[in-house]
Amino acid sequence: GNRRPLSPDPALWSCFSFWMQQVAPNWEVVGRSRKVEALWKAQGVCPLARGAVWPLAIGNPLHLNRELFQILGKRARLARAPLGQGPAFGREGTARLVQTDLERTWAHLGLFHADGPYAEQLQDVLEAYCFFRPDVGYVQGMSFQAALLVLHCQDAFTAFTCLANLLSRPFFLSFYRDKTGPLQLRMQIYERVLAHNLPELHKLLRQLDVAAGMYVTLWFVTLFAKQLPVPLAARVWDQYLVDGEAFMYRAAVGIMAVLAPSLKEMDGD
Repeated sequence: GNRRPLSPDPALWSCFSFWMQQVAPNWEVVGRSRKVEALWKAQGVCPLARGAVWPLAIGNPLHLNRELFQILGKRARLARAPLGQGPAFGREGTARLVQTDLERTWAHLGLFHADGPYAEQLQDVLEAYCFFRPDVGYVQGMSFQAALLVLHCQDAFTAFTCLANLLSRPFFLSFYRDKTGPLQLRMQIYERVLAHNLPELHKLLRQLDVAAGMYVTLWFVTLFAKQLPVPLAARVWDQYLVDGEAFMYRAAVGIMAVLAPSLKEMDGD
């Protein structure tokens, strides 16, 4: 018989329309308005609209453009070739690690395997970043941040622009450039937030000699993209993009609150 076409979910369509028709085109005026931020914090960004909203929220203070991205891509492809790759400067040589990490990125989903639908885009984004910031290069864990952007952005250039601007923030740069001072400061902040909210768990971890850096560093450096399921990680990113660095400590303590009963039980055993 004749089947009626599926109609979109009214709530989802309303949410999508709000972000795409009212917010994104008028970002400079309403993007950080009270109404938008209240909805943003309460519900997050509509998943279908993240491809438009996240690049606006991250911004492009580095003034990156497509021509630069194409140049970096050519440089990366030359470096891939067995001959004529030329000398590597700084940490450019770490681009060779990208290929290995593609299949490890959410391996269970198969999105970035050699024949996966997003493998080439992810490789292009990560290698371009490596040559854009040879002082940083490619660091393991970076692939998860880039992968979440590749899944949500409209193309590789937009994902690269978001990644490069995101990683240029002091919060991430301190991790990726091994700056011990800023790292220690952030661990101290996290320890204080944990002690205030979960004093018993904080005391237990200190007794077991489990330093915050042993587990929370990887959470922060990947913006939770490696540890959480993709939809939940994307929701965390929504909140980070509206609340900034402060939200990372709240998210980490939230995870610890969920894990607390299991951790205490293990200590009892």
